[in-house]
Amino acid sequence: MSLARSIAHNTAIHLIGRMLSVAMALAVIAIMTRALGPDGFGGYSIIINFLQFFGITVDFGLTLTANRMLGASSSKEETEKIMSNLMTIRILSAVLFLIIAPCVALLFPYSTEVKQGMFLTSLSFLAIILGQTLVPVFQKELKMLYPALAEITGRVVLLTGVALAAYFHTGLLWFMAAIVFGSVAQYLFLRTAVKRFVQFKFWAFDLAVWKKIIITSWPIGVSIIFNLVYLKADAIILSITHPASEVGFYSAAYRVIDQFTAVATMFIGLVLPPMTAAWVAHDKEKFKRIYQGAFDAYALIAFPLAAGALALGVPLMKLLASSEFAISGVILGILMLGMIAVFFSTLFGHIVVVINKQKPMILGYAINAALGLLLYFYAIPRYGMFGAAWATVVTEVLIMIITYLVVTRTVKITPHFQLIFKSILASLVMAVVVFLARGAHIVALIALGIITYFLALFALRGIKKETLRELLSLKSP
Repeated sequence: MSLARSIAHNTAIHLIGRMLSVAMALAVIAIMTRALGPDGFGGYSIIINFLQFFGITVDFGLTLTANRMLGASSSKEETEKIMSNLMTIRILSAVLFLIIAPCVALLFPYSTEVKQGMFLTSLSFLAIILGQTLVPVFQKELKMLYPALAEITGRVVLLTGVALAAYFHTGLLWFMAAIVFGSVAQYLFLRTAVKRFVQFKFWAFDLAVWKKIIITSWPIGVSIIFNLVYLKADAIILSITHPASEVGFYSAAYRVIDQFTAVATMFIGLVLPPMTAAWVAHDKEKFKRIYQGAFDAYALIAFPLAAGALALGVPLMKLLASSEFAISGVILGILMLGMIAVFFSTLFGHIVVVINKQKPMILGYAINAALGLLLYFYAIPRYGMFGAAWATVVTEVLIMIITYLVVTRTVKITPHFQLIFKSILASLVMAVVVFLARGAHIVALIALGIITYFLALFALRGIKKETLRELLSLKSP
């Protein structure tokens, strides 16, 4: 099977899994928003956003480091040695940070229930962090069926728990317990499945490997911390300066955004191992081909999603979260503009790791973090969730530009932009058609939008039959 077909095969598998997972995630949002209301959902969002800040800090670049090191490893023994030491580092750091996080939350003006939820839900983040460490193994092997099935398993457990909590009219802590059970189920599935490919120890202290991991990861980790400032500080500042209900409205839109941006992360996770191998082997043509393919894939997905959210944001949030959350639809439309930048900065940011330019990027991330904080502290107290949304868009666009410039200057490759313009035009056609048919049911409008977009794209020759035959063929020639 060719590289393009292998990537397409795994993308298709993971995309199907992601679609099922998104459907269940949206169902969870629908249940929780209706059961908890804006205030209760705001409490849930405060817990998640606060712990995510510490949870992502714990990563400290280890997931990307694993992708890079496993992509360059040449033997099973080397892979097992890397994974054993990575897991040891990850467990020790995760336990430390996730003990600190709920204790820090005690200093904030949150309700007792929210603070209790921090301690409980930290167990969920421990399971998530350990599970994320295993995913690079499946990416290296191009066996993304297993993470897809693990995610679905976790979502089923989560959805079942949330449904039971809503049925019995329980409080916020029972909903958070359901999140813990879902995360643990997902991790246990991954831990069982990874044994098919590697056998590793939970406790490994090879100082040479630790040194290599830390040298590779620290620039990424520092960059991630700066990223966190503009990615999560908005929600934390909003939670301090405004009522929990406003946090709930803002976070309901963000939860929808998260489902889409996960697609960007999923896809780059698939192309990163062969891209790394091509760069290490100095195969510029292969690297260029993978880079352009990923760039085009993001162009095909990001723009119609943003156009659709702008046209259908309010009715979509009414459908997902109830009419109480209609204002979240406006926030969704704003954040979707930033999501376009997130898609492309995900690509450029991961390439920065592949080409080992993490250190030069630290200054760029620091500048963006400083600008983000200034924007948040100015806009959020004055304009609330609208200020947070627009400030987020500005910071996402800026980091996209910075990462693009670093990548382009290093690899000396400028991707072709033809498909972007065709995708934008097809998305505009889709938005106009959906707007003209706005009296129809939201589900019908979504279906109409998808059909219109692809018909317009075909008419503009944005997708060629030959490309589809190559990418969609799952059999070896």
